[in-house]
Amino acid sequence: MSVDTETPARTDKDSRARSTDHVVGERIRHLRQARGMAIKDLATGAGLSIALISQIERGISSASVRVLAKLADGLDVAISDLFEPALDDASADRIVARVGERRRIDLDRTGIHKELLTPFSRQPRLDLYMMTIEPDGSSSDEAFVHQGEEAGVVLEGGIELFVDGRRYVLGEGDSFRFASNRPHRYLNAGRKTAKVIWTLYRESVE
Repeated sequence: MSVDTETPARTDKDSRARSTDHVVGERIRHLRQARGMAIKDLATGAGLSIALISQIERGISSASVRVLAKLADGLDVAISDLFEPALDDASADRIVARVGERRRIDLDRTGIHKELLTPFSRQPRLDLYMMTIEPDGSSSDEAFVHQGEEAGVVLEGGIELFVDGRRYVLGEGDSFRFASNRPHRYLNAGRKTAKVIWTLYRESVE
């Protein structure tokens, strides 16, 4: 009798994706309502459809990195604010975040996992991520823009980065920097999982 050894792993991955979808959806709804915004207002500001935002908030649709960036701009927050709430910064002198305090989003359906290494709520925002991009994982099929500036370095594997329609192939040790208002997207077209330290800077939020 043959045993399908892939089914449990696939089921676990789907379950984790559904859990992430609900957490992200609830966070977006909380931020929207805290600002007294209707879904229609957010849809206008983010350039997304009302139906898509409604589905994301209810956890029945997954948001790509591109969609998260557009939602963050529509809410006038940093992308990191779509993660769990930041650490309590009652002490403005806090310097260190321990490994167990990291915030994480698993975008399984797009093959991207983002760990926020700097979960501090401070202005201006300088957010550092550990990005894990699985083979065939991508930010989206479409280029996107948002506020801020970004930079990073590839630690393992490789990625393809598209900025203003130009393709850049980056391998281990290669780095990049560009303004986030330039149309961009990225993907892992290789066979090895890529790990990238990715930094997002935003001058001010709210």
